[in-house]
Amino acid sequence: MPEKQFDLDEGWAFAKESKFTKKMLETRFDRQKFKETKQKEMIERQRKPYSEMDLEEMERMSLLDPVTELYNQRSFLRKLEYELRRAKRYKRPLSLMVLAVDNFAQLQRQYGQMIVDEVMKASARITNACIRDVDIAGRCDSTFIGIIFPETYSSRAMVVAERVRDRIKTEPINSELRHLRVTVSIGVVSFPTHARDEIDLMHKAVDFMTQAATEGGDRINNG
Repeated sequence: MPEKQFDLDEGWAFAKESKFTKKMLETRFDRQKFKETKQKEMIERQRKPYSEMDLEEMERMSLLDPVTELYNQRSFLRKLEYELRRAKRYKRPLSLMVLAVDNFAQLQRQYGQMIVDEVMKASARITNACIRDVDIAGRCDSTFIGIIFPETYSSRAMVVAERVRDRIKTEPINSELRHLRVTVSIGVVSFPTHARDEIDLMHKAVDFMTQAATEGGDRINNG
């Protein structure tokens, strides 16, 4: 049976074995093995060994989303898993924010993929400007941006979410698209209040975000 596709225009439905669950289960890999494998492949293909610095840069680029330059989905989910383990170990709070551009599918049909990419870039740029250095931003789905707030209660995360919502609504996408304005729907959850597992925490954040979108968008839902 094909996986269910998530579309804000149609609402969300999660199967027990969701795409997030699968991604979480696929996120572990050995960093040193990655380096050794890549170096071997490059030597065999070009007969020239890559330096440690080259491999470090290749590895760094493999962690990033090419459009937003935030962590890509796999990297972001690995970060969430790691930070939640730390929160449990040290009995500290953690919050998670997930946002999606309202009417994303309609924007894509009306303006095309190139403009949608610019919208995602702007959303990522604005979001990054609103968070601390210790917070972790990533593209947790093709249409979602997520923020992990280590050692942060949901009340603090809500303040940041409101700042992000307001700035995305009011700032231009870029100098060429000054006429275009978008809004976002945001879901905010926290550990241990809403969930104790990274998969459940992500699902709950998306649920809240979806509810915000179905209520008209341009709003934040914290349950």
